[in-house]
Amino acid sequence: MFIQHPLDTLHPQARAAAEASLCAARQGAKAFWDMHDLLFEKRTEWSGQEDPAKQFKGYAADLGLDTNAFATCLESGETAAQVQAEYEQGVAVGVDSVPAFYINDWFISGAQPFEVFEQAIEGALRGEHPTPTPTPLPPGVSPFDANPERPGYTYSGDAFRGSTEAQIALIEFVDFQSPENRKHFLEVWPELNEKYVAQGKVRLITKYFPAADHSQGFKAAEAAECAGQQQAFANMYDLLFQKQDEWSQADDVSAALKKYAAELDLDIDAFAACLDEGQAKDKVNQDFAIAQQNGFPPAPQFFIFKGQYGGYVPADKLQEAIEELLAYEGS
Repeated sequence: MFIQHPLDTLHPQARAAAEASLCAARQGAKAFWDMHDLLFEKRTEWSGQEDPAKQFKGYAADLGLDTNAFATCLESGETAAQVQAEYEQGVAVGVDSVPAFYINDWFISGAQPFEVFEQAIEGALRGEHPTPTPTPLPPGVSPFDANPERPGYTYSGDAFRGSTEAQIALIEFVDFQSPENRKHFLEVWPELNEKYVAQGKVRLITKYFPAADHSQGFKAAEAAECAGQQQAFANMYDLLFQKQDEWSQADDVSAALKKYAAELDLDIDAFAACLDEGQAKDKVNQDFAIAQQNGFPPAPQFFIFKGQYGGYVPADKLQEAIEELLAYEGS
């Protein structure tokens, strides 16, 4: 069973694509799956279009569908309500990122290897049940809203800095080992922080996208999360960029990261246990999988939103985008 769950905040055209797939479904199950496959195959073609309807109609013709019926369906928006209903169904059971899968009550989040699915399927066949299961979001909140039960983190489990009441959410994908990311931190971030984050206008939400060959970058991201367990995420984040030349060249990166934890007066035993046991590894890998699956360019990458309005913004246009959203009266 396939449930639509377009992430409007990250992929503005995904909802239109979901509606197109359901318009194809009006012409049979095979038409749905053929359109499903083609949309993924040609994602780079339509995802950057302001209005991808023309591409979708072309795909319908390529698949031999009744193009008049497909166009009428697409233009009328008759499948929009179904897409929204399916999205809300996903939110109600705790889905906050894609891809996400349920195998009976076994929940799998992110692009996981075959072995993960095999384990869940075998467990379901044996009648076993996993623990814990995802917790549904409270009514009226989004995954990127601040979670009052976990200070400094969103409902989606992402660390943030800034006011919980900030109207603008700036989502960053970072690579602590990237020289370009460090340059942004040193040259751009201070002014953004002073003008917008510290003033309660913007909440900066951090996700991780170290380059595949930046093994130290993955470990540094884990260190930031481990520091976050002790409400020291921002301090570790800053230190990792400030001392990038040091830890990224270290023969023993874990030892260097533990030294920074000591400098920040953290509980060293708890920090070391988190780092050595890989307690934050799944979080880092999930973020990496989201960015990789969606074909993001190297970090840093940014997405900015005020309510449902916003989307991707280049690093050199951040201040301009923030000012535009501050002036935007919608929600």
